[in-house]
Amino acid sequence: MKLTKREENVQLFNRWAKTYDAPLLRFWMKGFHKVALRIIKNKESKVLDISCGSGELLRELAKRKFKKLYGVDIAPKMLDVAGRKLPSFVKFQEADVHALPFPHGMFDYVISTEAFHHYDKQKEALQEMKRVTHKNGYIIVADINFFFHFIHFLFEKLEPGCVKVNSKKQIRRIFDEVGLKIIEQKRTFLFAITTVGVVR
Repeated sequence: MKLTKREENVQLFNRWAKTYDAPLLRFWMKGFHKVALRIIKNKESKVLDISCGSGELLRELAKRKFKKLYGVDIAPKMLDVAGRKLPSFVKFQEADVHALPFPHGMFDYVISTEAFHHYDKQKEALQEMKRVTHKNGYIIVADINFFFHFIHFLFEKLEPGCVKVNSKKQIRRIFDEVGLKIIEQKRTFLFAITTVGVVR
């Protein structure tokens, strides 16, 4: 029986959990974290990292003395890795971006790094991210972009769990459709575009 995209992603990232903190992957992920680490300044902020993986972004924020940190992921083995290496005040939960287990307006910052192309219903996912972000809070989406549509097409066909790799224009359209005000969109390293929106 054919797996759903969600099931593909759970399998992929559970398998990947043991080696996800390898030096090359850690270096790759730092490129996706740059904008979030620059923008998030107030150490009293509540920060949610969606599809947090092994928790590297939250680990960096914890090192910078942020205390109100939350991470969710659909892969329990990723959460096991993250939970073992981060302080106990960082709260982890197994959850899907399309149904976040948090009340309306809970967070100052909601972040998704190198994961948006895996979301089965991207507009609904962004709408849910907006729901848990308070007014004037920030949503930061950093995702892959390889310049050419053909490479995106190959990625969508060959990478397990990949749904849609967006162009800058396409991601802007989704932000607009859910009512987010885009304040920044830029290429943060060769293969990543970060879009920052504010909840109005």
